[in-house]
Amino acid sequence: MSTPFPPPPANDKPKRKLWPWFLGGCLVLILLGVGAVVGLGYFGMKAVSAGGKEIVAQVPAVQEHFGAVTDAGMDFGAMMEAGQTGKSVVIFNITGEKGEGRLVIETDQATQAFKSATLTLPSGETVEVDAATLKQLQSLQP
Repeated sequence: MSTPFPPPPANDKPKRKLWPWFLGGCLVLILLGVGAVVGLGYFGMKAVSAGGKEIVAQVPAVQEHFGAVTDAGMDFGAMMEAGQTGKSVVIFNITGEKGEGRLVIETDQATQAFKSATLTLPSGETVEVDAATLKQLQSLQP
């Protein structure tokens, strides 16, 4: 009489599934990529704002009305709003020793040459920038 083969030994170890590890790795890579893009955007915006501060701080009319400029960041939200109405403008929110205000520079859409500029002073008064200051702003443009 022949004896049947003995049953295979029981394997008490559960099988490892690789798909949760694969999905977790993909999620980590995606989060790292998003973090890198956000970080680059943040530091890029800080560099643009620092350049804007240097440019705005050199304008005599700004120094006269705001004192030493402590911050002059670009207002991208207001610039996009103005762009939707068909205007091409560059807007700086200025903070100085004497208060806060705004410099709005209107540009020609075709040539990007500065057409006019207005300063909103800390008192709320709006002042049109003279032609000499406008030329100085144009020369400071990179």
